[in-house]
Amino acid sequence: MAVLIICVLGDTLFAQNSIGGSVQDTSGNPLAAVSVRLTTDQDTFSCVTDTSGRYIFEDVGGHTVFLTFSMLGYEVGYQSMFLLEENNHVEVPEVRLEPMFFTIKGVNVVRVLPLVVTEDTIQFNFDAYKFRPNSLLEEAIKKLPGFHVARDGSVYYNGKAIRRAKVDNKDFFGGNLLTATKNLPAGFIQNLQVIDDYGPIDEVTGSKHDKPEKIINITLKPDRKQIYFGQMTMGGGTNDRYLGSLGLNKFDDGREISLNGSINNTNTNMVYLGGLAGMSRERSLLDIGDYADPVDGLNHVSAVGINLSDRLGKRFSVQTSYNFSRKRNITDGFSQLTSSYIGNTITRKEDYTLETNDFNHSVKFGVEGKFANKDELKIHGNLAFNKQRVYNEKTTKISNANTKNIGSFQDTTELTTPNGDLDVFYSKFFARKGRKFAANLSLQSNTLKRDETFNERYIEFVDAPDDIDEPPYLQNQLINQNNVTNSANLALTYTEPFMDYGRFEFNYLFDITGIDAVRLVYNRLNPTNPSYIDSLAVDYDYYYKNNRFGLNYQYESGKTLKVNVGFAVEPIVLTGNLALEGMQYTYENINLIPTANVWYKLSKDLDWQIDYRGKNNQPNFNQIAPVVDNSNSRNVIIGNPELKAEFAHRISTRIRKSIPSKAQYLETNFAYNVIMDKIVSDKTSLSSSTIQQTTFQNTSGYYDMRWFYVFNTPFITDDLQLDLTGNTDYFNHPSYIDNRKRITKQLMVNQSLQLRYTLSDYLESGFIANYNLNNAKYDIPFRTHINVHTWQWGMNTKTYLGEHFSVGTELSQRYNEGYTANFMNINQTVINGFIEYTFLPNKTGLLRLQGFDLLDQNKNMGIYSEYIGNDVYEARNNRLGRYFMLSLNIRIQKYPKK
Repeated sequence: MAVLIICVLGDTLFAQNSIGGSVQDTSGNPLAAVSVRLTTDQDTFSCVTDTSGRYIFEDVGGHTVFLTFSMLGYEVGYQSMFLLEENNHVEVPEVRLEPMFFTIKGVNVVRVLPLVVTEDTIQFNFDAYKFRPNSLLEEAIKKLPGFHVARDGSVYYNGKAIRRAKVDNKDFFGGNLLTATKNLPAGFIQNLQVIDDYGPIDEVTGSKHDKPEKIINITLKPDRKQIYFGQMTMGGGTNDRYLGSLGLNKFDDGREISLNGSINNTNTNMVYLGGLAGMSRERSLLDIGDYADPVDGLNHVSAVGINLSDRLGKRFSVQTSYNFSRKRNITDGFSQLTSSYIGNTITRKEDYTLETNDFNHSVKFGVEGKFANKDELKIHGNLAFNKQRVYNEKTTKISNANTKNIGSFQDTTELTTPNGDLDVFYSKFFARKGRKFAANLSLQSNTLKRDETFNERYIEFVDAPDDIDEPPYLQNQLINQNNVTNSANLALTYTEPFMDYGRFEFNYLFDITGIDAVRLVYNRLNPTNPSYIDSLAVDYDYYYKNNRFGLNYQYESGKTLKVNVGFAVEPIVLTGNLALEGMQYTYENINLIPTANVWYKLSKDLDWQIDYRGKNNQPNFNQIAPVVDNSNSRNVIIGNPELKAEFAHRISTRIRKSIPSKAQYLETNFAYNVIMDKIVSDKTSLSSSTIQQTTFQNTSGYYDMRWFYVFNTPFITDDLQLDLTGNTDYFNHPSYIDNRKRITKQLMVNQSLQLRYTLSDYLESGFIANYNLNNAKYDIPFRTHINVHTWQWGMNTKTYLGEHFSVGTELSQRYNEGYTANFMNINQTVINGFIEYTFLPNKTGLLRLQGFDLLDQNKNMGIYSEYIGNDVYEARNNRLGRYFMLSLNIRIQKYPKK
């Protein structure tokens, strides 16, 4: 028997009656999908008939009832009645609709454009795509060209990470991306925009001074502005795997309240709270569709958060949130580091266990809106308290030609970092078009309290352990470090129109940073009487000041040409005071910075852009602190207080071509970056010794070149989507080895192909193939060539068996070749499978049985490598292995009134 479709819109306090009936054609056959509208003197209701032609309304209040029946191709039908009693079911007499006959002279068939491309925005119109009924935004995004949803819920568009989400141009639950993708129904969405966000000042003035952040903006359908939604998930599996989450959310056209929490040990993020989405190391987008877990170690994550947003009067809104997260990561691994010097090659092999416990509290608040005179104000702040405890235990084997040492190293670190920041943005409205003023003030205060205990023990010998030259080396240090960093940044911009198409922009940037650092070191070999080591202590003040005065001319000719050329003068001052030695280091310089940006629309769907930027990069504290750090006795680090700030020149160009009617998109860009006074490492080694010493200095010769392309298109049919992505990066990286300048040349090539196929409501499948090349050349102690190849391919399929069941499989294969360490050259096969059952109205219930990594090979694939200077570093860490899990997900949704 067909299930009745019940639609109830409007809540009536005293409703008592139910009203039902049926609709047929003139032949007596039932008519499905007829729109039925019921009105009374108290309520209005709407619904559609089911496959039996039946309709029913519950809890109808009022006495006078009027019904309207409409369907394309049929004349409109009417019924009316007067109800005398309550608490009854009323059966409406059968309604038969007459066919409608008419003549059409001409018909224009209009297709919704799936893709619209403007200067900084790419818009996807959801009415042009096919999505399964009741699917969520995350499921819909996976079907859009160029999008990739990672296993941890992170979203990427054409290889670029999406960090923030807006709904109707307002931050959605504080910009929380996962709350949007995992809860918003796709049927509520009119379009989705991918936007290059350059910040509030550039948004007002139209300039592009900074690197953009990619965000998405979701436009809801006009009748879907009120949403009540949430979800509850629980699951358990083998190997003590578990997950659970609860989310309750209300969105009322900008008014928001949200309560979310989660707990799991499956390296999965069900909600985004603070830093949960960013795991230990930046993962590669070219991992096979995240069928293999890309996170090193095993994580136990728990989090809870609340977000409130409301209107403040007619013109302003206020938002506040609190988040707490706790993450425990345990990583086991081993590594090999080879450092080559002239006459001495040091090899360091380590087996290690790293345990990290993070506790994070964060309170955010914000006020934004426009005054009556249209001036705009935005105030955003963040208070965070983070506590981290790290325990690192290693067994080490260090050797060169004739000297070896075997030992252990233990490091226990506790970090406490209360931080705060405040951003204030103000823009002035002027009646004259093109005249604009904007200001942005950023204040930051960060405190880092660090307590470290280093315990090191090793024996050193020549050729054989029996030939021990020295007694065991012992070191036990306690380090107390307290760093306070305060910074302020003020940006002012004023634009004035000039003639018909131009305008001048005057801008000023002030940036100041101050660091007060104290480091105390104690020898704890005698724990009852630790001794203070004054030669390793630090009492250091660091001061950085930057002023930038700029003048730009902007020319804009309609919507086809935009030109921005300018010039800036940037005096900088770096000052360091070493209180213990009574010494001061000062560096002053003036940078002259030309700027340029040209955007030209060659045709309706083809544009070209070229851009130049200049930027200062100040050294970090570890690079400038003039103190010996021998907490790792085999790798001594000394800062250089006379370091200069780097200055980077970057020129880039981009070409984009789209065919909106075919949902085709092509983009390619090239960038060249050269850094003057590049800060590089300066490493030396004692002859026939396993001790290395590292300091830092400025040098010339650094540059890199990067090329990227992406192509998205339907292939053969609209149901088959092809995505091609590739990039080639070349680095020329200088460093100093044994007081001689050396160059590492590195070429990295990545190529990805992805095919996705959808067969109506029955099948979804995909195929992906990746190739990675890492080619490194360096000349210490002789010319060395490393050539690492990685091939990967994978496929997935999901089949829908009727209305409620679906099954799916995922398969990936990886091949590694060319690593210097044999433990890196291993291959991996990952197979995942699942079966799902949906139930409850609108399929809001989901029961899922899944098997992850059925061959148990993912656990050995935490591979990481780095080649620079005279160092060849390769490591392999553990990852999440095989498990089976049964989980239940219940979606909570209340649809808005139509």
